[in-house]
Amino acid sequence: MLVLLLTGCTQVIHDARPHAASPAAPITQGQVSDLLSDEVHEENRKRKDENVDDEDNLFVTVKPEECAGLIQEVDPPFLFDTTPAAHDAGGWFYKDANGYFSAWEMVAVYPADYDPTAALEAARRTIESCQNDTLWANAMNRAEKSFHVEPRPQPEAPEIVLWSIAGSWACDNALIAAHNAAVEITTCGETNGNDDVLSLAQDALERIEALADMRA
Repeated sequence: MLVLLLTGCTQVIHDARPHAASPAAPITQGQVSDLLSDEVHEENRKRKDENVDDEDNLFVTVKPEECAGLIQEVDPPFLFDTTPAAHDAGGWFYKDANGYFSAWEMVAVYPADYDPTAALEAARRTIESCQNDTLWANAMNRAEKSFHVEPRPQPEAPEIVLWSIAGSWACDNALIAAHNAAVEITTCGETNGNDDVLSLAQDALERIEALADMRA
């Protein structure tokens, strides 16, 4: 409720009219799944064909809560601190010389007044402030894991933030935000995540830019 007090006047105006949210633009709600990588779409097709649901290992709560954005994969805070107009997620698996790894991608689009710079700065502050904390994460299957934050060199692209966590698992992570969209990627293995997570982040940024250009 908006209360407006006019100087020299006793009139009080109560404005209870609903205010329409800004539409999602330039990337629309209907394009949110296009922010996911081809690997996710291929894995989703496989899971649908095989009727597989193995998402119970996703982290749903984290303590301390102010560090949750670094690990939480269900309603990830870096994406949900600003309410998305639409969101999606999906995972895929891969193998290299160091073993088997998993990747989980979380994507969101927002109203046109979304501030990607503010979202990225908030993530950078969280990385810095949580470096001395032990993070306790609980998965949907109630498994509890402990982690600590490991900062990593940042890329030249201001639209990308990188960080790593180590402990029960080792994960390399990225947050990408531009226009009215954001993508978070986490890659995990027993000893390390994807050392080339920056390449995945750059691909995600290219997808954001391509979708935004479609409406330009």
